[in-house]
Amino acid sequence: MRPVGLRRLVVLPADRGHIVGPERRDALHMRHLGSAPHRAAMAPGDAIARIDEVEMCIEVDDVNRLLVRIGCDRRHRDGVIAAEDVRHGLGIEQRAHSQFGVRQAALGVGIDDVARLDRARQELLEASPGANITDVAMRWGLTHLGRFAARYRERHGESPSATLRRGRVLAQPAPSLPILTAAERPTIAVLPFDLIGPNVGIAAGLPDEIAAAIWRLRWINVVAPSHARYHLRGQIRGDTGGRVRVTVLLIEASIGRTLWAQRWDGDCNDMFGFEETVAAAVARVIQPALREAEIDRARRQDRASLTAWELTMRALPSVVSLAAASEGIALELLEQAMELAPTDPLPMSVAAWCHGLRAGHHFTARRGDEKAAAAALAARAAMLGTGDALVETMLAAGYTLAHDLDAAAIRAERALALDGGSAWAWGRSAWIKAYRGEAAEAIEEFQMARTLAPADSLSFLCSVGIAAAKFQAAQYEDSIRWYKRAIAENPAVTWTNRFLAPTYLPAGRTEEARRSFAAFTAEFPDLTIVDVRSGLPWNSIYLDAVAEGLESLGMRPG
Repeated sequence: MRPVGLRRLVVLPADRGHIVGPERRDALHMRHLGSAPHRAAMAPGDAIARIDEVEMCIEVDDVNRLLVRIGCDRRHRDGVIAAEDVRHGLGIEQRAHSQFGVRQAALGVGIDDVARLDRARQELLEASPGANITDVAMRWGLTHLGRFAARYRERHGESPSATLRRGRVLAQPAPSLPILTAAERPTIAVLPFDLIGPNVGIAAGLPDEIAAAIWRLRWINVVAPSHARYHLRGQIRGDTGGRVRVTVLLIEASIGRTLWAQRWDGDCNDMFGFEETVAAAVARVIQPALREAEIDRARRQDRASLTAWELTMRALPSVVSLAAASEGIALELLEQAMELAPTDPLPMSVAAWCHGLRAGHHFTARRGDEKAAAAALAARAAMLGTGDALVETMLAAGYTLAHDLDAAAIRAERALALDGGSAWAWGRSAWIKAYRGEAAEAIEEFQMARTLAPADSLSFLCSVGIAAAKFQAAQYEDSIRWYKRAIAENPAVTWTNRFLAPTYLPAGRTEEARRSFAAFTAEFPDLTIVDVRSGLPWNSIYLDAVAEGLESLGMRPG
């Protein structure tokens, strides 16, 4: 039976691609063919050939009749049609046929395939509860599931099912907590969204879903518009086909500056699932923009007038730089914040992390005192905990560098339970696994953190973690590549050379090992192997391998 509205066959040019049926048209049209020229070439009910750009539209009164002419029944409409059959069926000469280059497709490794793999990953991360891998793959034209799984693992370092599991964690609403005062924290108002088009009234509750998701984060106050520093506004548009598009913008209320914007496409037939997906995604992705805006605001104010929150925000870039001089500057700001707000666990937990970094990366000669300070501040902050995901993440960092991995793991789990979309929380969880020698799990979580916030200031630290995990997995060339990437992302992290130098040796790159070791000892001339062993909470197998390499390069035992 002929599908309603199926009128023409649109053929797109490229050297690979396949013709697909109407079931996939919406996703392909919306996600791959979204520019104005493409939209002009499409019409509701079209059957399309998935390739890069529209070159010609071939009008067909009855696509079913065409399929009969080329020897395909309706079961093949959603499968691959050979180019030769298309050519004969349309009566196109070989010469003309070559101009638009349709041929039978196989999953390749070109740029278009890489983009589809990345889009598939993003959809799996944001999947609704009923989503499955087959549907996602098919929507992005990845029709050979075996090849898709293999290329996906090669591209992203994990299976599609692992990504889907993580996506479901991200979509889970955080546990309900009692209302607590978040003094001095940023304030945001979620304004009613504009509703445009048919069938969008059923999505009118989306702003409330988003407000609830943001409230659960615990470090952002949701307030009335007149009291808000930031406004979240949006638009919901629908069409007669049951599709809906949501566009959301984060605005700095005082000056009207747009800080962030993003859109999502969905289906009115699963509005509850779509609302949950969008709300969780908005709560996740606005956090880096809000944090950067708060840091910028604190920088522009006179230090004498800063509140404890603002002092903490001003200190944060210095902490995450992981540079020796910057950590000292950060501690001064954090100590002032703790004096102003002695019961606020956030500056305490960040200070615990800062002390731990100074000890673990040999930024001070009094490393034992720094480690003890990290443990003490983490314990104090833990007693004052208010269910704030950011505080829990900072506590995980502080306990980790105080060499209490059990306590750190508990805090990382709490942070992820409160905010499963936090790149920082996934990064802290990954570091705990890396230190324990759980290399595969660590790499998976580091990649998760990088995917959630690819431009984050701490992405370089994930690169360091992946490099260390690759070393533990005896993948030395990969490890070197990730260490060098980390240094390129943050040139200040010269301390990574104490791990990079020993990594060159099993890869047979002795001269590079010597140069890396020389760069490290030029900055840390008095460091011994005993110091390296006591700095970070690595497992003994990893430390033995690193120590052996450093000793062969000339580092003193102790």
